Amino acid sequence: MHNPLRHSIVAIAITSLTAVMLQSCTKPVRAPELGSIYDRAAQHHDPYRNPVIVIPGILGSQLIEDETQTIVWGAFGGGAANPDKPDGARLVALPIDDTTPLRELRDSVSSNGALDRIKLTVLGLPIELDAYSRILGTLGAGGYRDDQLGDSGAIDYGDDHYTCFQFDYDWRRDIPENAARLDAFIDEKRAYVRQAYLDEYGIDNPDIQFDIVAHSMGGLITRYMLRYGSADLPEDGSVPPATWAGADGIDNVILVG
Repeated sequence: MHNPLRHSIVAIAITSLTAVMLQSCTKPVRAPELGSIYDRAAQHHDPYRNPVIVIPGILGSQLIEDETQTIVWGAFGGGAANPDKPDGARLVALPIDDTTPLRELRDSVSSNGALDRIKLTVLGLPIELDAYSRILGTLGAGGYRDDQLGDSGAIDYGDDHYTCFQFDYDWRRDIPENAARLDAFIDEKRAYVRQAYLDEYGIDNPDIQFDIVAHSMGGLITRYMLRYGSADLPEDGSVPPATWAGADGIDNVILVG
Protein backbone atom coordinates (compact mmCIF):
# COMPACT_ATOMS: atom_id res chain seq x y z
CA MET A 1 0.00 0.00 0.00
CA HIS A 2 1.32 3.45 -0.92
CA ASN A 3 2.25 5.51 2.16
CA PRO A 4 2.88 9.20 1.29
CA LEU A 5 4.33 9.98 4.75
CA ARG A 6 6.84 7.15 4.56
CA HIS A 7 7.93 8.17 1.06
CA SER A 8 8.32 11.80 2.18
CA ILE A 9 10.56 10.79 5.10
CA VAL A 10 12.72 8.62 2.83
CA ALA A 11 13.00 11.42 0.26
CA ILE A 12 14.05 13.93 2.92
CA ALA A 13 16.66 11.50 4.28
CA ILE A 14 18.11 10.85 0.81
CA THR A 15 18.18 14.53 -0.02
CA SER A 16 19.92 15.39 3.26
CA LEU A 17 22.48 12.60 2.83
CA THR A 18 23.20 13.70 -0.75
CA ALA A 19 23.70 17.30 0.36
CA VAL A 20 26.14 16.24 3.09
CA MET A 21 28.09 14.05 0.65
CA LEU A 22 28.30 16.81 -1.96
CA GLN A 23 29.38 19.32 0.64
CA SER A 24 32.10 17.00 1.92
CA CYS A 25 33.36 16.56 -1.65
CA THR A 26 33.51 20.25 -2.43
CA LYS A 27 34.79 21.78 0.82
CA PRO A 28 37.91 20.86 2.82
CA VAL A 29 37.29 19.61 6.35
CA ARG A 30 38.40 22.17 8.93
CA ALA A 31 39.75 20.90 12.22
CA PRO A 32 37.94 22.48 15.19
CA GLU A 33 39.81 25.04 17.28
CA LEU A 34 39.81 23.00 20.48
CA GLY A 35 41.23 25.80 22.59
CA SER A 36 38.37 28.20 21.83
CA ILE A 37 35.86 25.42 22.57
CA TYR A 38 37.34 23.87 25.69
CA ASP A 39 39.83 26.27 27.33
CA ARG A 40 37.22 27.94 29.54
CA ALA A 41 35.63 24.67 30.65
CA ALA A 42 39.00 22.98 31.16
CA GLN A 43 40.20 25.77 33.46
CA HIS A 44 36.94 26.15 35.41
CA HIS A 45 36.85 24.77 38.94
CA ASP A 46 34.26 25.03 41.68
CA PRO A 47 33.49 23.22 44.95
CA TYR A 48 30.22 21.75 43.67
CA ARG A 49 31.44 18.96 41.38
CA ASN A 50 32.79 15.66 42.58
CA PRO A 51 36.49 14.99 41.98
CA VAL A 52 37.08 11.98 39.69
CA ILE A 53 39.36 8.98 40.27
CA VAL A 54 40.49 7.10 37.14
CA ILE A 55 41.54 3.46 37.65
CA PRO A 56 43.21 1.56 34.78
CA GLY A 57 42.82 -2.12 34.05
CA ILE A 58 45.31 -4.97 34.25
CA LEU A 59 48.67 -4.06 32.63
CA GLY A 60 47.53 -0.41 32.73
CA SER A 61 49.98 0.79 35.42
CA GLN A 62 53.69 1.21 34.93
CA LEU A 63 55.91 -0.99 37.11
CA ILE A 64 59.45 -0.02 38.08
CA GLU A 65 62.25 -1.61 40.10
CA ASP A 66 62.65 0.68 43.11
CA GLU A 67 66.43 0.60 43.54
CA THR A 68 67.56 0.94 39.92
CA GLN A 69 64.40 2.67 38.58
CA THR A 70 64.40 0.13 35.74
CA ILE A 71 61.05 0.09 33.92
CA VAL A 72 59.68 -3.41 34.40
CA TRP A 73 56.41 -2.78 32.55
CA GLY A 74 55.24 0.17 30.48
CA ALA A 75 58.02 0.80 27.97
CA PHE A 76 59.11 -1.74 25.40
CA GLY A 77 62.50 -0.75 24.07
CA GLY A 78 65.95 0.21 25.27
CA GLY A 79 66.40 0.49 29.02
CA ALA A 80 63.29 -1.53 29.94
CA ALA A 81 63.26 -5.02 31.43
CA ASN A 82 63.09 -7.77 28.81
CA PRO A 83 60.80 -10.60 30.00
CA ASP A 84 62.40 -12.91 27.43
CA LYS A 85 65.65 -12.81 29.40
CA PRO A 86 66.07 -14.38 32.87
CA ASP A 87 66.81 -11.10 34.69
CA GLY A 88 63.82 -9.37 33.11
CA ALA A 89 61.51 -12.33 33.72
CA ARG A 90 62.45 -12.34 37.41
CA LEU A 91 61.54 -8.65 37.67
CA VAL A 92 58.14 -9.10 36.00
CA ALA A 93 57.20 -12.24 37.97
CA LEU A 94 56.10 -12.28 41.59
CA PRO A 95 58.21 -14.41 43.93
CA ILE A 96 56.52 -17.74 44.64
CA ASP A 97 56.70 -19.92 47.75
CA ASP A 98 54.35 -22.84 48.42
CA THR A 99 54.29 -22.17 52.16
CA THR A 100 54.02 -18.36 52.18
CA PRO A 101 50.78 -16.40 51.60
CA LEU A 102 50.81 -13.98 48.67
CA ARG A 103 50.45 -10.96 50.96
CA GLU A 104 53.83 -11.80 52.49
CA LEU A 105 55.64 -12.36 49.18
CA ARG A 106 57.38 -9.12 48.33
CA ASP A 107 59.91 -7.90 45.80
CA SER A 108 61.44 -4.55 44.88
CA VAL A 109 58.94 -3.73 42.10
CA SER A 110 56.16 -1.15 42.58
CA SER A 111 53.65 0.78 40.46
CA ASN A 112 54.63 4.19 39.12
CA GLY A 113 51.62 5.89 37.54
CA ALA A 114 48.93 4.91 35.06
CA LEU A 115 49.96 4.28 31.46
CA ASP A 116 48.28 7.13 29.63
CA ARG A 117 50.58 6.28 26.70
CA ILE A 118 52.63 3.19 25.85
CA LYS A 119 55.98 3.61 24.11
CA LEU A 120 57.15 0.78 21.87
CA THR A 121 60.17 0.19 19.71
CA VAL A 122 59.46 -1.76 16.52
CA LEU A 123 62.35 -2.48 14.15
CA GLY A 124 64.29 0.25 15.84
CA LEU A 125 61.56 2.85 15.35
CA PRO A 126 59.89 4.51 18.39
CA ILE A 127 56.08 4.22 18.42
CA GLU A 128 53.69 5.76 20.93
CA LEU A 129 50.19 4.33 21.45
CA ASP A 130 47.33 5.95 23.34
CA ALA A 131 46.29 3.93 26.37
CA TYR A 132 44.26 6.07 28.79
CA SER A 133 45.26 9.47 27.42
CA ARG A 134 41.95 9.89 25.58
CA ILE A 135 39.91 9.26 28.73
CA LEU A 136 42.09 11.66 30.71
CA GLY A 137 42.02 14.23 27.90
CA THR A 138 38.22 14.10 27.71
CA LEU A 139 37.92 14.55 31.47
CA GLY A 140 40.44 17.39 31.28
CA ALA A 141 38.38 19.18 28.65
CA GLY A 142 35.45 19.07 31.08
CA GLY A 143 37.50 20.60 33.87
CA TYR A 144 38.65 17.37 35.57
CA ARG A 145 42.39 17.90 35.40
CA ASP A 146 44.86 15.28 36.60
CA ASP A 147 48.32 16.46 37.64
CA GLN A 148 49.92 13.79 35.42
CA LEU A 149 47.99 14.78 32.29
CA GLY A 150 50.38 15.93 29.60
CA ASP A 151 49.92 19.15 27.65
CA SER A 152 48.14 18.32 24.39
CA GLY A 153 49.08 21.65 22.88
CA ALA A 154 45.50 22.27 21.74
CA ILE A 155 43.80 22.82 25.10
CA ASP A 156 44.99 24.91 28.05
CA TYR A 157 44.08 22.84 31.11
CA GLY A 158 45.27 25.36 33.68
CA ASP A 159 47.36 24.66 36.78
CA ASP A 160 44.87 23.34 39.37
CA HIS A 161 45.14 19.65 40.16
CA TYR A 162 42.52 18.70 42.73
CA THR A 163 39.70 17.59 40.44
CA CYS A 164 40.96 14.31 38.95
CA PHE A 165 43.34 11.63 40.20
CA GLN A 166 44.83 8.45 38.76
CA PHE A 167 45.03 5.39 40.99
CA ASP A 168 47.87 3.18 39.80
CA TYR A 169 48.50 -0.22 41.32
CA ASP A 170 50.66 -3.33 41.02
CA TRP A 171 48.33 -5.49 38.92
CA ARG A 172 50.36 -8.59 39.84
CA ARG A 173 49.00 -8.39 43.38
CA ASP A 174 45.56 -9.68 44.38
CA ILE A 175 42.33 -7.68 44.31
CA PRO A 176 41.71 -7.40 48.11
CA GLU A 177 45.21 -5.98 48.61
CA ASN A 178 44.76 -3.37 45.89
CA ALA A 179 41.24 -2.59 47.15
CA ALA A 180 42.72 -1.76 50.56
CA ARG A 181 45.25 0.51 48.81
CA LEU A 182 42.40 2.21 46.92
CA ASP A 183 40.50 2.75 50.18
CA ALA A 184 43.58 4.43 51.70
CA PHE A 185 44.15 6.42 48.48
CA ILE A 186 40.63 7.86 48.67
CA ASP A 187 41.16 8.93 52.29
CA GLU A 188 44.43 10.62 51.28
CA LYS A 189 42.87 12.48 48.34
CA ARG A 190 39.86 13.51 50.41
CA ALA A 191 42.17 15.29 52.84
CA TYR A 192 44.02 16.87 49.89
CA VAL A 193 40.81 18.17 48.28
CA ARG A 194 39.50 19.51 51.59
CA GLN A 195 42.67 21.53 52.02
CA ALA A 196 42.35 22.85 48.43
CA TYR A 197 38.73 23.91 49.09
CA LEU A 198 39.76 25.65 52.30
CA ASP A 199 42.62 27.50 50.59
CA GLU A 200 40.68 28.52 47.46
CA TYR A 201 37.07 28.91 48.63
CA GLY A 202 37.33 29.26 52.41
CA ILE A 203 35.15 26.14 52.89
CA ASP A 204 36.14 24.29 56.05
CA ASN A 205 35.75 20.48 56.31
CA PRO A 206 33.39 19.95 53.32
CA ASP A 207 31.72 16.62 52.60
CA ILE A 208 33.83 15.39 49.67
CA GLN A 209 32.19 12.83 47.38
CA PHE A 210 34.20 11.13 44.63
CA ASP A 211 33.18 9.72 41.26
CA ILE A 212 35.15 6.74 39.93
CA VAL A 213 35.84 5.77 36.32
CA ALA A 214 37.35 2.27 36.32
CA HIS A 215 38.38 -0.01 33.47
CA SER A 216 38.44 -3.83 33.52
CA MET A 217 40.41 -5.07 36.56
CA GLY A 218 40.12 -1.57 38.00
CA GLY A 219 36.37 -2.17 38.10
CA LEU A 220 36.86 -5.41 40.06
CA ILE A 221 39.05 -3.59 42.58
CA THR A 222 36.44 -0.83 42.87
CA ARG A 223 33.58 -3.29 43.43
CA TYR A 224 35.53 -5.13 46.13
CA MET A 225 36.48 -1.86 47.85
CA LEU A 226 32.87 -0.62 47.83
CA ARG A 227 31.53 -3.83 49.38
CA TYR A 228 34.27 -4.69 51.86
CA GLY A 229 36.42 -1.60 52.32
CA SER A 230 39.96 -2.60 53.30
CA ALA A 231 38.95 -6.03 54.67
CA ASP A 232 41.07 -8.97 53.47
CA LEU A 233 39.68 -12.35 52.48
CA PRO A 234 39.15 -14.61 55.53
CA GLU A 235 41.67 -17.38 56.09
CA ASP A 236 39.01 -20.08 55.63
CA GLY A 237 38.38 -19.00 52.02
CA SER A 238 34.92 -17.56 52.67
CA VAL A 239 33.68 -14.17 51.47
CA PRO A 240 33.83 -11.33 54.00
CA PRO A 241 30.51 -9.75 55.06
CA ALA A 242 29.34 -7.02 52.68
CA THR A 243 29.48 -4.01 54.98
CA TRP A 244 29.73 -1.48 52.12
CA ALA A 245 32.43 0.19 54.20
CA GLY A 246 34.11 1.55 51.08
CA ALA A 247 30.98 3.19 49.66
CA ASP A 248 31.10 6.11 52.08
CA GLY A 249 32.19 9.16 50.13
CA ILE A 250 31.62 7.59 46.69
CA ASP A 251 28.80 9.15 44.67
CA ASN A 252 28.97 7.66 41.15
CA VAL A 253 30.90 4.73 39.66
CA ILE A 254 31.36 4.11 35.92
CA LEU A 255 32.70 0.66 35.07
CA VAL A 256 34.16 0.28 31.56
CA GLY A 257 34.27 -3.38 30.48
